Amino acid sequence: MALIALLQLPILTGNIYGTSCANSYTAYAESQTLTQLASASADSANTSFSSLTPEQQYSQLTKQILLAGIELERFSLNFRLESAKQPRFRKLRYFLAQETAAATGLGFEIAFMEQANKGRRRPLQVSKPVLHGALTTAMTGAIIGGSGSALELSSNMLQAIKNKRHGFDFKTANKFVVAKLKEIDQLLAQRDALVAAHPEHPGHEGAILEGKILRELRNCFITEYSDFNADTKGYITYQNLFYLLNASYSAVQAAGAWCGYRGVTKPDYNGPANVLFVVSGAMAMVTPILSTAAGKYARKHAYETLEKQIGEKPKFDEGAFAVQGKELREILKTTNGMVISSMPGTDRLAVYTDASVLFKKQLDSETTIMRRNEKVALQNNLLAPVIGAQLMTQGIFGCIGSYRYNLRPRKQLSMFYRGAIVGTVGTSMATVGNAVSLLSTLSYEHRLSKEKKMPAQLIKARLEHLEEVEREVRKI
Repeated sequence: MALIALLQLPILTGNIYGTSCANSYTAYAESQTLTQLASASADSANTSFSSLTPEQQYSQLTKQILLAGIELERFSLNFRLESAKQPRFRKLRYFLAQETAAATGLGFEIAFMEQANKGRRRPLQVSKPVLHGALTTAMTGAIIGGSGSALELSSNMLQAIKNKRHGFDFKTANKFVVAKLKEIDQLLAQRDALVAAHPEHPGHEGAILEGKILRELRNCFITEYSDFNADTKGYITYQNLFYLLNASYSAVQAAGAWCGYRGVTKPDYNGPANVLFVVSGAMAMVTPILSTAAGKYARKHAYETLEKQIGEKPKFDEGAFAVQGKELREILKTTNGMVISSMPGTDRLAVYTDASVLFKKQLDSETTIMRRNEKVALQNNLLAPVIGAQLMTQGIFGCIGSYRYNLRPRKQLSMFYRGAIVGTVGTSMATVGNAVSLLSTLSYEHRLSKEKKMPAQLIKARLEHLEEVEREVRKI
């Protein structure tokens, strides 16, 4: 039974959480040692296996298939839990950074609008110290906002390194899943051959039905992993690109504020300052659009990559599985598991998988809402394009005043004043929007946490249920 022991080794030595489990997955996916050992002991294992009765061979093969499926499901759940993990205080610290940037921007707009309003009537009454202070405030806020995004991007990179070390990066995870799926398919083929070789057995029809259920279990687990993998890849890509672009346009905005600071005493800097404000506003406007598009592409590419690696498009027939499960339970009622001893274990895992359909729907629903709230917190959807367009409009008014009316101070300051009005609206929306999105997200997550419906809580409960199923299967 050496081969059977080797095939079950990752299950026996792994645990639900922690480094040892993750390292065992990495070793399984990347090492060829297991294959070499299995090959070396194949003859003795085959001799031991062939000495068993057909019923014993059948039970052993079915048990191995079920345990391999459980291991695949456990890995899939742990992968979702680890790869989608977010830093504990991310929402709060990112809110503070972006709220500071928005609030300082609003302070700049108010002070600048007041001075421009004075200047369009009496240019000599414009206070240079006030303008210097306002532009310094805007530059400081832009630096803080950009630094906040750079910090979160760095945090994601560190998390990716940690995931890779533990075997939960996308490449290593796919390797493990492909290897485990190949093992399950080989066991299913052996089992089918055994069933076909004994058509006279009284449990033949039940064995065929059980085989269909085992294949649907296999399809369910790989479909679930495929969805987890693609969803996580898409969201991380979206998030990372958003942080990168946000840090970039914050840097451009800070450079514009610096040029504006110099332009208070050297008017030649006013034109470049407003050009930079136009660029930063345009970048802010398209950032959520580009980030969302990149996330969708990454999600699609993740599906396609896994499909190429496993050589098929994962598909779970929920309706057929439900019907087969009912038929299996009817057989169990009449035979009480006496004809085919593995059926109770298969039924237990089938019940688990039935529940997994509802679990996945609930998990997807809660995750979708949470990520929608997180995107709002990142100033996504409708808010960011509107705010970006307003800041870009302010820059355009500034460019007109700087280049067309550079020798007409009243007209120039009048254009600056109009731009400041638009900018004040935009920064006000950002300031209020940040606070509202944070409060709504925290409130929603608090309610989910009390109901134990947070994605991490749902997954951990699922893992505990899987442990119960595994104990039942090991009794076969």
